[in-house]
Amino acid sequence: MSQLYAVCEIQRAIQVKFKATSGSPMLLSMLNGHSTLTKHILYFFGLRWLHWNFPGVLLSLESQVKIFAPNIEQRDVVNHLKGSPTEEKRNVLVESARLARGNIQDLAELKASEFDAVIFPGGFGVAKNLCSWAVDGKNCTVNEHVNSTLQAFHSAKKPIGLCCISPVLAAKVFPGCEVTVGQDKNVDGRFPDAETASAIAELGCKHICKNVNESHVDKANKIVTTCAFMCKAPLHEIFDGIGTMVQEVLKLA
Repeated sequence: MSQLYAVCEIQRAIQVKFKATSGSPMLLSMLNGHSTLTKHILYFFGLRWLHWNFPGVLLSLESQVKIFAPNIEQRDVVNHLKGSPTEEKRNVLVESARLARGNIQDLAELKASEFDAVIFPGGFGVAKNLCSWAVDGKNCTVNEHVNSTLQAFHSAKKPIGLCCISPVLAAKVFPGCEVTVGQDKNVDGRFPDAETASAIAELGCKHICKNVNESHVDKANKIVTTCAFMCKAPLHEIFDGIGTMVQEVLKLA
């Protein structure tokens, strides 16, 4: 029961691939709090780990993982039994430590010079805790440490991967970039948040329509995106899309 509760209380991640001193790649994952839409957190985390660590898929079993999270207060805390916010206050770093089993660091300590690439898996926590998109849409503000992390990797010409709702971070921070959140129309009811594509275009970026099992590579900016749970699709299709995104990021790293 406590493990299931922990999964429900945690939201999304930033993953980064890091070159360890031994020469084997080290992966970093940063979690960012919870929201009312947390049922897919275990999927995101599990699918990413499978693509990173399953032998013969993308990385060798010599790969390691480090986890970071911003040390900030969550925008809200949700009673998942009632499906509504409570008056309780929780910290994103503390809550994220549940999924990380305590092996986690403050995002403020992250040094881009030590890493090869960064990946933002997405989820509603991105829209509520990493930025204010859930409330302000295209007029949102981005958390200062998230902004500086994105800017640092971009300036160093290191690849940035984003999936689900997290491509809006790139759209906000890098005007003119290319990203995908799936389709710009609610095709067959599979893309209920298709209006996000229009908001991205209004920010001066180019939205590229892609299926859930695909990703898009903005070669000029080294930004790789996939829509993941922005599409109502079977889990194996979402898995495939995440896989292509991770694979393309690693190619650029």
